[in-house]
Amino acid sequence: MSSDVVRPDEDALEDDGEESRSTPSDEQAEQKEPASEERTNSEDEDSGISVSHDSEDARLEDVSEIHPSIVAPSSIEQTPGAIRTGESWTQTLWIGEFADAPADGLLEALYSSSDTRTTDISLHLDPRDTQRTLDSLENQLEDLEAEFEYLSEKHRASARGIQKDLEDHRELYDVLRNTSMRAFDVSMYLTVGATDREDLQTDSVKKTTRRAPANLTPVLPRWAQSDALISGSPIGVDKLNESLDAKTPMLAGAVGAMFPFVSGTFAEPGIEYGTYALNESPLILDRFNRETGYCSMVIGQLGAGKSFSTKLQLLRRAMYDPETLIVMLDPMEGFASVNDALGGERITVGGRRGFNPLELKATPQHVLDRVPDLDPWAEQISWVLTFCDTFFTHVANNPLEDRKQTLRRAVQEAYERQGITRDPDTHHRTSPTIRDVIGVLEDLLDDPVSFGYPTDGEIAGVKDDAQSLLTDLRPSFRPDGDLANLAEPTEFDLDSKVLYLDLHQEEGARGRTETSLMMSVLFNAVYERAKQTDKRVIFVIDEAHYLMNDATSLEFLEMAVRHSRHYDLSLHFITQTGGEFTLTPEARTIANLCSMTVIHRVNEEAAKLAEWFGLSEREANWVRTAKAGNDEDGYSEALLGVDEEGWFPLRVRASGFEKDVLSSEK
Repeated sequence: MSSDVVRPDEDALEDDGEESRSTPSDEQAEQKEPASEERTNSEDEDSGISVSHDSEDARLEDVSEIHPSIVAPSSIEQTPGAIRTGESWTQTLWIGEFADAPADGLLEALYSSSDTRTTDISLHLDPRDTQRTLDSLENQLEDLEAEFEYLSEKHRASARGIQKDLEDHRELYDVLRNTSMRAFDVSMYLTVGATDREDLQTDSVKKTTRRAPANLTPVLPRWAQSDALISGSPIGVDKLNESLDAKTPMLAGAVGAMFPFVSGTFAEPGIEYGTYALNESPLILDRFNRETGYCSMVIGQLGAGKSFSTKLQLLRRAMYDPETLIVMLDPMEGFASVNDALGGERITVGGRRGFNPLELKATPQHVLDRVPDLDPWAEQISWVLTFCDTFFTHVANNPLEDRKQTLRRAVQEAYERQGITRDPDTHHRTSPTIRDVIGVLEDLLDDPVSFGYPTDGEIAGVKDDAQSLLTDLRPSFRPDGDLANLAEPTEFDLDSKVLYLDLHQEEGARGRTETSLMMSVLFNAVYERAKQTDKRVIFVIDEAHYLMNDATSLEFLEMAVRHSRHYDLSLHFITQTGGEFTLTPEARTIANLCSMTVIHRVNEEAAKLAEWFGLSEREANWVRTAKAGNDEDGYSEALLGVDEEGWFPLRVRASGFEKDVLSSEK
């Protein structure tokens, strides 16, 4: 809050004259004197080491005397506007006025620029006696009411200003009288340091403190820099205000808005995601330590640094926990260097290696015990129908529609013929393939009655469905068909600690629809294998919009994200705009289930993301202006959101070793 402040004498604060004098500090002079005339030195007979012995009459100096002697500089050179302490120059500003309603984190801006980050902030707080403060306010209220009444009768314009002061004093009085809020007398100092006097960034500090959110009024106490320096030092003495008596009365809530001066330190056992941009403290965390799930989402425009920051996280994770399994699904060949660096297995999709979209893996018993309502059978049938729905809609160009129930019957029969039922104890058996489903449809076409369709109408309808389904399925899944590898058993597992699923050739040879279908199949294959292992799995999906834009697969994706935590699976989505996560309720749910979000620079989408994530104006402006990574800056910038922790302006840096590893190609 603002208040009437007794200002220092203007001549003392702003005199432009210059005078230089050098004086040793009193504390330095004390240090040069012997601590005790009775102290004697002797030689230890056994070790030959010189030791000191105090006489019985020697007494330990008072702590209040020792403290100044420790923090005092070796020498002081004073000028009207600055002081040289030892080898450095300092200039101290006194805060003359504060904002009426200080905003939370009002001093963080001092740390957002390299010009102001080295500023020392000192606060002196003296609690006021509440009753004495109320008595003083009552007197002030009487004076203000009388003055306002007089000016109003005279129709003076200045009555408006008095009315505002009167309202502020009434509000302050009511708060102190009716709540437990306390009042304090506050004085603040900002000390700027530099090796050379010309490098003092006092002007930058002044500009920053005057602007929002700080809205402070800094004053340079000329001819009083010595007292100001002492007031801002660790000694804890408000030397300047001993003579000025110019403290500002302030409610505890306003004082609390200043603490912490700058936040952001977040450290737990894990890896460094970057440094907090406002004070360069490291942000160290473990994605598998989040209470709300392990999934994460990275958003950023092309070239903003989202892929590099993800690669850096993977590299650091592999060093932090070598047992973590890392799987990368990449349609643009952007993660090849990570795979090479970590010695992973590279699988080029589109070749002859089989990927069975019907594969079902047994769920570990400890997971079933922990989540009793989990139904892997229903989950698998849902996924297979999702895959088929995508195929018939986008590849065969003949949507399932009324044929879906017939296909569901054929899929269930294909599993049952392999001895796989709803019972989890049967899920370890070999899964059927699309060719097995085709075989069931052929049998259904020949003998619908044996499948439980006795009436003429049912027989006719099922035969039509079976014939139509076969017509669409056979061309693509025959041994020499375009999707022949999707009719084979899956030929990879998670024995390799790092697995790189390269869709680069697939994306170039086929259209977006086929690529989206293949990404869905690979997603399910990795998901099924993550269920089996007792190790933690990070599954990175680059260009996630391929999955998010396919409405038919979103229901399964949402379910997979919901259940991923049960399997220690961290799904890591990378996308350019984030807009695809807002298209449908399922996509929004997927985004909301991500416990960590990293937003790199996004110009056009900043306003939408701010509304979506509830970002403040300062946070939205950060992602709007965040720097992309380049050699000159040496870092990229992003906004890191951690569930139940908040948002952190982030700078991502790689060490020289990490840069070499991630830029190398084998």
